[in-house]
Amino acid sequence: MKKILFFALISFGLFSCNNDDLGDDNSISQAKELKDFSLLKGNSNSSSAYSDYNIDVAVGPDGSEWTYTITKSKTTSKNLSHYIVDLGNCGEQSATFANIISATVNGETADLKPTEGSGTQCNPQASTTNFVKVNFAAATTLVLVIKFDRGYEITDADSWLKAGTSCNSGKTKAPGCPKEDYCSYSQGYFFANGAMTNGSSVLWEGGLNIGGKSYSQTEGMVAWNIDQGRGGNQTLNAFFQLGAIRLSLAEAAVQENANIINSYFAAIENIFNYKTTITPTRGNSPPYDTFIFPTSGGGYSEGEVTAAGSAIGHYIDEHHCQ
Repeated sequence: MKKILFFALISFGLFSCNNDDLGDDNSISQAKELKDFSLLKGNSNSSSAYSDYNIDVAVGPDGSEWTYTITKSKTTSKNLSHYIVDLGNCGEQSATFANIISATVNGETADLKPTEGSGTQCNPQASTTNFVKVNFAAATTLVLVIKFDRGYEITDADSWLKAGTSCNSGKTKAPGCPKEDYCSYSQGYFFANGAMTNGSSVLWEGGLNIGGKSYSQTEGMVAWNIDQGRGGNQTLNAFFQLGAIRLSLAEAAVQENANIINSYFAAIENIFNYKTTITPTRGNSPPYDTFIFPTSGGGYSEGEVTAAGSAIGHYIDEHHCQ
Protein backbone atom coordinates (compact mmCIF):
# COMPACT_ATOMS: atom_id res chain seq x y z
CA MET A 1 0.00 0.00 0.00
CA LYS A 2 2.87 2.35 0.87
CA LYS A 3 4.52 1.48 -2.44
CA ILE A 4 1.34 2.29 -4.36
CA LEU A 5 1.00 5.62 -2.59
CA PHE A 6 4.68 6.44 -3.18
CA PHE A 7 4.45 5.82 -6.92
CA ALA A 8 1.22 7.74 -7.11
CA LEU A 9 2.86 10.76 -5.51
CA ILE A 10 5.81 10.52 -7.86
CA SER A 11 3.45 10.28 -10.85
CA PHE A 12 1.48 13.27 -9.60
CA GLY A 13 4.71 15.28 -9.18
CA LEU A 14 5.87 14.41 -12.67
CA PHE A 15 2.51 15.27 -14.09
CA SER A 16 2.58 18.63 -12.28
CA CYS A 17 6.05 19.36 -13.60
CA ASN A 18 4.92 18.57 -17.15
CA ASN A 19 1.98 20.92 -16.78
CA ASP A 20 4.29 23.70 -15.57
CA ASP A 21 6.56 23.13 -18.54
CA LEU A 22 3.62 23.34 -20.87
CA GLY A 23 2.51 26.51 -19.19
CA ASP A 24 5.96 28.06 -19.77
CA ASP A 25 5.87 27.02 -23.41
CA ASN A 26 2.49 28.59 -23.82
CA SER A 27 3.74 31.82 -22.23
CA ILE A 28 6.74 31.92 -24.57
CA SER A 29 4.50 31.22 -27.53
CA GLN A 30 2.13 34.00 -26.51
CA ALA A 31 5.05 36.37 -26.04
CA LYS A 32 6.29 35.54 -29.52
CA GLU A 33 2.84 36.13 -30.91
CA LEU A 34 2.67 39.49 -29.18
CA LYS A 35 6.10 40.38 -30.50
CA ASP A 36 5.10 39.43 -34.01
CA PHE A 37 1.91 41.44 -33.62
CA SER A 38 3.89 44.54 -32.63
CA LEU A 39 6.03 44.11 -35.71
CA LEU A 40 2.94 44.09 -37.84
CA LYS A 41 1.75 47.26 -36.13
CA GLY A 42 5.06 48.99 -36.90
CA ASN A 43 5.86 50.29 -33.42
CA SER A 44 9.45 50.37 -32.11
CA ASN A 45 10.73 48.43 -35.09
CA SER A 46 9.59 51.20 -37.43
CA SER A 47 12.09 53.63 -35.95
CA SER A 48 15.43 54.48 -37.53
CA ALA A 49 18.65 56.32 -36.74
CA TYR A 50 20.86 58.73 -38.72
CA SER A 51 23.69 56.20 -38.37
CA ASP A 52 21.63 53.64 -40.29
CA TYR A 53 22.89 55.31 -43.46
CA ASN A 54 26.20 56.28 -45.02
CA ILE A 55 26.28 59.59 -46.89
CA ASP A 56 29.21 60.30 -49.17
CA VAL A 57 29.41 63.76 -50.73
CA ALA A 58 31.39 64.62 -53.85
CA VAL A 59 31.64 68.17 -55.21
CA GLY A 60 32.61 69.15 -58.75
CA PRO A 61 35.75 71.23 -59.35
CA ASP A 62 33.86 74.51 -59.70
CA GLY A 63 31.59 73.83 -56.70
CA SER A 64 28.34 73.89 -58.66
CA GLU A 65 27.57 70.14 -58.82
CA TRP A 66 26.96 68.21 -55.59
CA THR A 67 26.59 64.44 -55.54
CA TYR A 68 25.16 62.72 -52.44
CA THR A 69 25.50 58.93 -52.46
CA ILE A 70 23.35 57.41 -49.71
CA THR A 71 23.63 53.72 -48.79
CA LYS A 72 22.32 51.62 -45.93
CA SER A 73 24.91 50.96 -43.24
CA LYS A 74 23.21 47.69 -42.20
CA THR A 75 20.82 45.17 -43.65
CA THR A 76 17.98 46.25 -41.35
CA SER A 77 18.13 49.91 -42.40
CA LYS A 78 14.79 51.08 -43.71
CA ASN A 79 14.09 52.71 -47.06
CA LEU A 80 14.37 56.48 -46.89
CA SER A 81 11.30 58.62 -47.43
CA HIS A 82 13.15 61.89 -47.92
CA TYR A 83 16.31 63.84 -47.22
CA ILE A 84 16.57 67.50 -46.21
CA VAL A 85 19.68 69.68 -46.47
CA ASP A 86 20.03 73.15 -44.93
CA LEU A 87 21.17 75.66 -47.57
CA GLY A 88 21.32 78.76 -45.36
CA ASN A 89 25.02 78.62 -44.60
CA CYS A 90 26.32 82.02 -45.74
CA GLY A 91 23.85 84.69 -44.70
CA GLU A 92 22.40 86.65 -47.62
CA GLN A 93 24.81 84.97 -50.02
CA SER A 94 23.59 81.47 -49.17
CA ALA A 95 22.45 79.14 -51.89
CA THR A 96 18.65 78.89 -52.11
CA PHE A 97 16.10 76.59 -53.72
CA ALA A 98 15.93 79.11 -56.59
CA ASN A 99 19.65 78.54 -57.30
CA ILE A 100 19.08 74.86 -58.14
CA ILE A 101 18.95 74.47 -61.92
CA SER A 102 18.62 70.67 -62.05
CA ALA A 103 18.56 67.58 -59.82
CA THR A 104 18.36 63.83 -60.36
CA VAL A 105 18.04 60.73 -58.20
CA ASN A 106 19.54 57.58 -59.72
CA GLY A 107 19.47 59.29 -63.10
CA GLU A 108 15.80 60.31 -62.97
CA THR A 109 14.45 63.83 -62.41
CA ALA A 110 14.35 64.44 -58.67
CA ASP A 111 11.24 65.42 -56.70
CA LEU A 112 12.40 68.56 -54.87
CA LYS A 113 10.47 70.79 -52.47
CA PRO A 114 11.45 74.02 -50.65
CA THR A 115 9.12 73.19 -47.74
CA GLU A 116 8.43 70.30 -45.37
CA GLY A 117 4.96 68.78 -45.13
CA SER A 118 3.07 68.18 -41.91
CA GLY A 119 3.11 64.98 -39.87
CA THR A 120 6.54 63.78 -41.05
CA GLN A 121 8.27 64.18 -37.65
CA CYS A 122 10.85 66.41 -39.35
CA ASN A 123 11.03 70.03 -38.25
CA PRO A 124 13.79 71.81 -40.19
CA GLN A 125 11.89 75.09 -39.88
CA ALA A 126 12.83 75.18 -36.21
CA SER A 127 16.31 76.27 -37.29
CA THR A 128 16.06 77.33 -40.96
CA THR A 129 13.59 78.25 -43.68
CA ASN A 130 16.20 77.87 -46.41
CA PHE A 131 16.47 74.20 -47.27
CA VAL A 132 15.80 71.64 -49.98
CA LYS A 133 13.75 68.50 -49.41
CA VAL A 134 14.28 65.52 -51.74
CA ASN A 135 11.64 62.78 -51.87
CA PHE A 136 12.84 59.23 -52.54
CA ALA A 137 11.44 56.01 -53.95
CA ALA A 138 12.61 52.74 -52.36
CA ALA A 139 16.19 51.84 -53.36
CA THR A 140 19.26 50.22 -51.82
CA THR A 141 21.52 53.00 -53.07
CA LEU A 142 20.43 56.57 -53.77
CA VAL A 143 22.59 58.86 -55.89
CA LEU A 144 21.35 62.44 -55.64
CA VAL A 145 22.97 64.98 -57.98
CA ILE A 146 22.12 68.67 -57.48
CA LYS A 147 23.36 71.29 -59.93
CA PHE A 148 23.48 74.91 -58.75
CA ASP A 149 23.74 77.99 -60.93
CA ARG A 150 27.16 78.83 -59.45
CA GLY A 151 29.93 77.29 -57.39
CA TYR A 152 29.92 77.18 -53.58
CA GLU A 153 32.51 76.39 -50.95
CA ILE A 154 32.06 73.20 -48.90
CA THR A 155 30.77 73.57 -45.34
CA ASP A 156 29.14 71.47 -42.62
CA ALA A 157 25.38 71.86 -42.43
CA ASP A 158 22.34 70.36 -40.75
CA SER A 159 20.46 67.63 -42.55
CA TRP A 160 17.51 65.36 -41.82
CA LEU A 161 16.76 61.76 -42.86
CA LYS A 162 13.16 60.49 -42.78
CA ALA A 163 12.67 56.70 -42.61
CA GLY A 164 9.93 54.63 -40.99
CA THR A 165 8.34 56.60 -38.17
CA SER A 166 11.50 58.56 -37.40
CA CYS A 167 13.16 61.71 -38.68
CA ASN A 168 16.76 62.03 -37.51
CA SER A 169 19.15 64.95 -37.85
CA GLY A 170 22.90 65.00 -38.39
CA LYS A 171 25.65 66.92 -40.14
CA THR A 172 26.47 66.69 -43.83
CA LYS A 173 28.53 68.59 -46.39
CA ALA A 174 26.56 71.36 -48.11
CA PRO A 175 27.02 74.59 -50.07
CA GLY A 176 28.56 77.39 -48.04
CA CYS A 177 29.58 80.80 -49.40
CA PRO A 178 29.84 81.39 -53.16
CA LYS A 179 33.27 80.81 -54.64
CA GLU A 180 32.92 84.15 -56.37
CA ASP A 181 30.96 87.20 -55.27
CA TYR A 182 27.60 87.71 -56.90
CA CYS A 183 27.37 90.35 -59.59
CA SER A 184 24.48 91.64 -61.66
CA TYR A 185 24.00 93.46 -64.92
CA SER A 186 21.80 96.55 -64.90
CA GLN A 187 18.19 96.85 -66.02
CA GLY A 188 19.20 98.51 -69.27
CA TYR A 189 21.41 95.57 -70.19
CA PHE A 190 18.36 93.30 -70.31
CA PHE A 191 15.49 95.62 -71.26
CA ALA A 192 16.77 98.65 -73.24
CA ASN A 193 16.77 98.88 -77.03
CA GLY A 194 20.30 97.48 -77.33
CA ALA A 195 19.43 94.35 -75.35
CA MET A 196 18.90 92.33 -78.51
CA THR A 197 22.49 92.87 -79.64
CA ASN A 198 24.57 93.08 -76.42
CA GLY A 199 24.56 89.36 -75.64
CA SER A 200 21.88 89.44 -72.95
CA SER A 201 19.57 87.27 -75.06
CA VAL A 202 21.57 84.23 -73.92
CA LEU A 203 20.47 84.89 -70.34
CA TRP A 204 16.89 85.42 -71.51
CA GLU A 205 16.66 81.83 -72.82
CA GLY A 206 13.66 80.22 -71.17
CA GLY A 207 12.17 83.63 -70.38
CA LEU A 208 11.99 85.66 -67.18
CA ASN A 209 9.64 84.28 -64.54
CA ILE A 210 8.30 86.84 -62.08
CA GLY A 211 5.30 86.09 -59.92
CA GLY A 212 4.70 82.78 -61.68
CA LYS A 213 4.36 84.41 -65.11
CA SER A 214 7.03 83.94 -67.78
CA TYR A 215 7.88 87.01 -69.85
CA SER A 216 9.83 87.00 -73.11
CA GLN A 217 12.61 89.45 -73.86
CA THR A 218 10.35 91.18 -76.37
CA GLU A 219 7.63 91.67 -73.72
CA GLY A 220 10.19 92.96 -71.26
CA MET A 221 11.47 95.51 -73.75
CA VAL A 222 7.93 96.69 -74.58
CA ALA A 223 7.25 97.33 -70.89
CA TRP A 224 10.62 99.05 -70.51
CA ASN A 225 9.99 101.47 -73.38
CA ILE A 226 6.63 102.45 -71.87
CA ASP A 227 8.11 102.89 -68.41
CA GLN A 228 11.06 104.94 -69.63
CA GLY A 229 8.76 107.30 -71.50
CA ARG A 230 5.91 109.41 -70.24
CA GLY A 231 4.25 106.41 -68.63
CA GLY A 232 6.91 105.83 -65.97
CA ASN A 233 5.91 103.85 -62.88
CA GLN A 234 8.01 103.22 -59.76
CA THR A 235 6.31 99.91 -59.01
CA LEU A 236 7.22 98.66 -62.47
CA ASN A 237 10.77 99.80 -61.86
CA ALA A 238 10.95 97.23 -59.04
CA PHE A 239 9.88 94.63 -61.63
CA PHE A 240 12.88 95.55 -63.78
CA GLN A 241 15.27 95.51 -60.82
CA LEU A 242 14.14 92.01 -59.89
CA GLY A 243 14.33 90.97 -63.53
CA ALA A 244 17.89 92.23 -63.86
CA ILE A 245 19.24 90.47 -60.79
CA ARG A 246 17.24 87.30 -61.50
CA LEU A 247 18.49 87.06 -65.08
CA SER A 248 22.01 87.72 -63.77
CA LEU A 249 21.60 84.66 -61.47
CA ALA A 250 22.44 86.81 -58.45
CA GLU A 251 19.05 86.84 -56.73
CA ALA A 252 20.29 84.96 -53.66
CA ALA A 253 22.29 88.03 -52.65
CA VAL A 254 19.07 90.05 -52.20
CA GLN A 255 16.61 87.25 -51.55
CA GLU A 256 14.42 89.01 -49.00
CA ASN A 257 13.76 92.00 -51.25
CA ALA A 258 13.35 89.75 -54.27
CA ASN A 259 10.66 87.77 -52.43
CA ILE A 260 8.69 90.95 -51.69
CA ILE A 261 8.61 92.00 -55.34
CA ASN A 262 7.87 88.49 -56.57
CA SER A 263 4.96 88.09 -54.11
CA TYR A 264 3.41 91.38 -55.22
CA PHE A 265 3.56 90.54 -58.92
CA ALA A 266 2.31 87.00 -58.26
CA ALA A 267 -0.91 88.58 -56.95
CA ILE A 268 -1.48 90.59 -60.14
CA GLU A 269 -0.61 87.65 -62.44
CA ASN A 270 0.44 89.62 -65.55
CA ILE A 271 1.76 93.17 -65.75
CA PHE A 272 0.11 93.76 -69.13
CA ASN A 273 -3.31 93.34 -67.53
CA TYR A 274 -2.61 96.75 -65.99
CA LYS A 275 -1.41 98.59 -69.09
CA THR A 276 -3.67 101.58 -69.68
CA THR A 277 -3.86 104.20 -72.45
CA ILE A 278 -4.14 107.74 -71.15
CA THR A 279 -5.71 110.43 -73.33
CA PRO A 280 -4.79 113.91 -72.06
CA THR A 281 -7.82 116.16 -71.56
CA ARG A 282 -5.95 119.37 -72.21
CA GLY A 283 -3.68 120.55 -74.97
CA ASN A 284 -2.72 118.63 -78.05
CA SER A 285 -0.62 115.97 -76.34
CA PRO A 286 -1.08 112.54 -77.93
CA PRO A 287 -2.34 109.52 -75.94
CA TYR A 288 0.30 107.49 -74.12
CA ASP A 289 0.51 104.13 -72.37
CA THR A 290 1.26 103.61 -68.71
CA PHE A 291 0.85 100.95 -66.03
CA ILE A 292 -1.57 101.44 -63.15
CA PHE A 293 -1.10 98.73 -60.52
CA PRO A 294 -3.10 97.89 -57.36
CA THR A 295 -2.01 99.70 -54.20
CA SER A 296 -1.16 96.35 -52.62
CA GLY A 297 -0.75 92.70 -53.52
CA GLY A 298 0.69 89.51 -52.08
CA GLY A 299 0.70 91.06 -48.61
CA TYR A 300 2.82 94.05 -49.64
CA SER A 301 2.04 97.68 -50.49
CA GLU A 302 3.34 99.50 -53.56
CA GLY A 303 5.58 101.48 -51.23
CA GLU A 304 7.19 98.30 -49.87
CA VAL A 305 7.66 96.96 -53.40
CA THR A 306 9.25 100.22 -54.52
CA ALA A 307 11.59 100.20 -51.51
CA ALA A 308 12.59 96.60 -52.26
CA GLY A 309 13.33 97.56 -55.86
CA SER A 310 15.49 100.47 -54.71
CA ALA A 311 17.46 98.18 -52.40
CA ILE A 312 18.12 95.77 -55.26
CA GLY A 313 19.14 98.68 -57.50
CA HIS A 314 21.61 99.83 -54.86
CA TYR A 315 23.09 96.33 -54.69
CA ILE A 316 23.42 96.18 -58.49
CA ASP A 317 25.23 99.52 -58.51
CA GLU A 318 27.76 98.20 -56.00
CA HIS A 319 28.14 94.74 -57.57
CA HIS A 320 27.87 95.40 -61.26
CA CYS A 321 29.29 92.69 -63.52
CA GLN A 322 32.36 93.86 -65.41
